[in-house]
Amino acid sequence: MAKAITYNSEDLQNSYFRTKDIIYRNYPAKTIDIELNSRRDGFRVIDAYYSTKDITISGTLTRDTEANLKTSLDSMKEALNVDEANLDIDDGGTTIRYVCSVSSIDIPEQHYHITQVPYNITFRCQPLGKATTATTSTSSFTATPLSTTINPVGSAPPLPTFKWACHGAPTSAITQIVFTNTTTGDSITVASLAMDADTDYLEIDTDAMTVKVSHDGGAAASVDFTGVFPRFIAGSNSYTVAVTGGGATWHLLQTITYYSQYL
Repeated sequence: MAKAITYNSEDLQNSYFRTKDIIYRNYPAKTIDIELNSRRDGFRVIDAYYSTKDITISGTLTRDTEANLKTSLDSMKEALNVDEANLDIDDGGTTIRYVCSVSSIDIPEQHYHITQVPYNITFRCQPLGKATTATTSTSSFTATPLSTTINPVGSAPPLPTFKWACHGAPTSAITQIVFTNTTTGDSITVASLAMDADTDYLEIDTDAMTVKVSHDGGAAASVDFTGVFPRFIAGSNSYTVAVTGGGATWHLLQTITYYSQYL
């Protein structure tokens, strides 16, 4: 069965465009920063990260007349002539989205190509693809610390958003929340919270790298923190949430939202 693929909402798998090859499962380009050891063999890895990913497709455009062929080609080129757009590929029932730009369109036509032409398109993509819908999980706790796990779907680490909201007013103000990913060793501390009313909440967004607090139903405002935005691995992550304050009775609702990411 033909694999569904669209770019900038242009369908590249329909009755006219028949895309037969979609090369997208290769690893992204990886940059490895190293420091050579002094007076000995080998090196030390300073940092490693993914920079870009090229996805190539090839197929055939077929129309009933040469004029209609030109119309379809013009429509395709117009849709692909944007600086950046979403490339959506069906992968076993899951749509993976790559943000990318078209780096080349090759149409190797021959003299006999009147109402049919082959095409090859190369997309220069952000290194990681992601799901088009977010995964959300909720839980609640009334005692500290909360110790549990998050096991994200995907082949690359996610960038989740954590939100802790008061369910009812605590006996006294919650003054500090510490989130620690014990798997990666990263920890972030948010102090001076003063969460003392129903629906007050703290939100840590590891993608946007923001820390915000809302009081009394007002707009969330950025606050200071110490530590680092925690990293996650693609497998199971163990973490703890330590709460300071709250008095004898408090109840926090925790929401975790992330988009699955894929290499």
